[in-house]
Amino acid sequence: MRRIVILKNQDGEIVGYRPTIQQGTKEHRRDYYQTFKITPEVSLSEALRAAMDWRDLTEKKLGIDPGSHSAACSSKPIASISLIVSQSPPYRAHWATNQTADGAPKIRVSIGVRNYQDAYEETVLRLAQREGIPPPEQIPLAPPPRRDQYRRMVKAGLQDIPKPLPARSRQKCRP
Repeated sequence: MRRIVILKNQDGEIVGYRPTIQQGTKEHRRDYYQTFKITPEVSLSEALRAAMDWRDLTEKKLGIDPGSHSAACSSKPIASISLIVSQSPPYRAHWATNQTADGAPKIRVSIGVRNYQDAYEETVLRLAQREGIPPPEQIPLAPPPRRDQYRRMVKAGLQDIPKPLPARSRQKCRP
C-alpha cells in the first residue's frame, strides 16, 4: 500500500510530508518511509514534489507497478462476480464484481429492488459491457447462496431466494 502522510505541528500547520510504502502482510510486512520537512529553503510544494518523487522511485526499486494502490488488484487480472450479504441488520444483499488490474470500477447490483436472478443477470450484462465482450445469449441461473447468506437474506425479507446446496456428506470413501 502506498500513501503520503501530511505532517502537522500542534497549531495544525503543515510542516512536511512522509511518503510510506507497505509491502507484505503480518510478519512479512516491510515499511519504507522518509520524511520531507518544510524549511526556509524548501517550500510546501517542493516538499510534496520531493515526497512524491521518492515514493515513485522507491516503488520502481522494489518492483512495484507505479501508481498501484495495492498489489492485491494486480493479482486479479480477470473479473469475478460475488454475492455479498451484510453481516448485521438491516441485512442488505447485492451482486458485486471485483476491481481488476486495469482499474475497471466495481459493479454492484442490489437484490431487493430486483429479485435474486434479475440482479444476477443485470450484473452479468453490465460486466460484459464493462469488459467490452458480447453478452451471453443465455444467462445461466445464479449460483445459490451459502447457508449463512441464505439465513440473512430470509431475515431481510427477500423473496425468490434459491435454497443453498445441501452440506457435503462427511462419510469416508470406502474402497
